[in-house]
Amino acid sequence: MNDNIKVPNFDTFSTLVDRLTIEIVKRAHFEFMLESQSATLNETSKNELHRKIAIQNDITQVLRQKLADFLRETLAKGSYKYIDEERTFS
Repeated sequence: MNDNIKVPNFDTFSTLVDRLTIEIVKRAHFEFMLESQSATLNETSKNELHRKIAIQNDITQVLRQKLADFLRETLAKGSYKYIDEERTFS
């Protein structure tokens, strides 16, 4: 099978955008918790939120790069191939 064929719910355009969006929302949630509860959080909790935010930053950077690579590849080829998967349940 061709290595360039994309698998739905894994490496298609919509999956990359969806995952990037989810990870940005997760980061925003941790940032909101840190900002809104900063006065009541102990240092351990604050450090844990900073750690989670840093992880989300790493994840979003990787996903942005994957999306940029995907778009460059798609633009260069003019299209992309994917497996047209049937839904299991209606």
